[in-house]
Amino acid sequence: MGFRIENRVGVAAPPHVIWELVSKLEGWPEWTELYTEAGGKLTIGEKLHFTFKLGDRPPQSVEGTVYDWVPEAQMAWKVSLYGGLVRSLRYVEIEKLTETSCILANGDYWTGLLANRMPRPLRRLAQHGFERMNQNAKRICEERFVAEGGVVAPAPSADEYDSSFHIEPLMKPTGVAAVKYWGTQGRSTLGPKLKKS
Repeated sequence: MGFRIENRVGVAAPPHVIWELVSKLEGWPEWTELYTEAGGKLTIGEKLHFTFKLGDRPPQSVEGTVYDWVPEAQMAWKVSLYGGLVRSLRYVEIEKLTETSCILANGDYWTGLLANRMPRPLRRLAQHGFERMNQNAKRICEERFVAEGGVVAPAPSADEYDSSFHIEPLMKPTGVAAVKYWGTQGRSTLGPKLKKS
């Protein structure tokens, strides 16, 4: 079982302008309102580190591993908590619609045996944080595009476009049966083994 927390927004700016902002992790504390510290190198398998603050809760530090990244399109990193009982695939995606407009998706896909125990108030705080992060990115990117001499047309509506999860998996099932545990009525709790595609 798992769930996703995501916010999507239309941005009237080209992909390179958005990528320039979101790919510089060390700059996130200046504009995201959600992260007080961020850093690391966008290279598959490399470690990223973040400190984030949800509402009035104390700041929390996490370390992630880069899962995938495509310039001007997406970056995703994995976080494992509680010995792997909770796993997160955190992502930022830029979906190009025209030369001067995109959909920016900002989200977190939670899986693992204890993932669904995340309290709903905490999920709402994360959703609000992603929304504020996207609104700030939209404002900054549209301002930068105008400063470059671009003309900002009305931003596309994210509601008009498919909101399905687009991160392409690097791992594919091998067809090997998964481990089964007592109390699962014969259902697998870990899924098939994975291998590099």
